[in-house]
Amino acid sequence: MEAFLAGIGPAELEAWTRAHDARQQTRDAANRAEAQQVERLRYQALLAERQYNRVDPDNRLIAAELERRWETALRELRQAEDALARRQAEACKPEALSADEQNDFLALGARLPEIWQRPEVSRENKKALLRCLIDKVILHRVTRDRITIRVVWRGGEVSQLDVEPRVHAVSALSRSVEMEARLLELARQGIDDAAIAKILTEEGHRSARCNHVPARTVQVI
Repeated sequence: MEAFLAGIGPAELEAWTRAHDARQQTRDAANRAEAQQVERLRYQALLAERQYNRVDPDNRLIAAELERRWETALRELRQAEDALARRQAEACKPEALSADEQNDFLALGARLPEIWQRPEVSRENKKALLRCLIDKVILHRVTRDRITIRVVWRGGEVSQLDVEPRVHAVSALSRSVEMEARLLELARQGIDDAAIAKILTEEGHRSARCNHVPARTVQVI
């Protein structure tokens, strides 16, 4: 959720613009390739027509074959022209944001955390908001206590987050053995539980239920 709320800002708008420009360049290249294909097929259809018109009508087998080739060339030309027309029609649809739309986008980003917490914003509304920016989310459990989340945004950008979920016990933590050994080492030095908890937290350790080490966890271990 934090990734979504952080996904509406100047940097994200710039990323979306870069992705839009890249897609436009790809579309332009495809349009040029399809236009060249149409011209090639148009020439082939014209050539097939000339060959058919030059054949002796009395030579029926050759005339029939040339007529079939001409019809095939015309059919392929029509299909290519239709495909090019559809692509050009899609290209005419506005996709880039106007200056006013960009300002509205940034203004919404600043207010989104507050809007998100409003009671009148339903679960369906929140899902719709998420779908506006996020294409898909991929979860990968690296260890029992760490999950990597990849967020693929609509513009093609990818964000990666590391989440530390709750586990059932300290022994389920991937660094539990290391933490226990360090705890005993500090305890032998006469350091009190609260100070040990603070040191362990600063060294990157955590408890089974939260992202820091409380004194209670030190006492239990």
